[in-house]
Amino acid sequence: MYRSFTDRIFGGVCGGLAAIIPLGVWWFRAAFILLSLVTLGAFAAFYLLLWLMIPQESPAVRQRGGSGRLLLVIILTVLMLAGWVASITGNLQGPSGQNLYAPVVLLILAIAFFLRQVRA
Repeated sequence: MYRSFTDRIFGGVCGGLAAIIPLGVWWFRAAFILLSLVTLGAFAAFYLLLWLMIPQESPAVRQRGGSGRLLLVIILTVLMLAGWVASITGNLQGPSGQNLYAPVVLLILAIAFFLRQVRA
């Protein structure tokens, strides 16, 4: 899986998803916008995570494969939704009662950024 070089508005993540999943790119964009609004920005952070983790396709060479990255995207999506639901239901709280969803999302973003720097 690669971020789209040609079909992008912001980072090419939705264009890359639309290239391997047979849905229009605007469905992915609408889903990210809607989920970002519903989760109060958590899926915007998830978009940034995907932007950091998924490499951009080369405009000169069309690359194939990447099913492992697609699986990673699906797993991260499910984990983000599960964490958000746990946050809403009150199951993701610290010992003093504070919500831990935002720190966990920031920690995941930091780890992804670190791994990308190490890999590059």
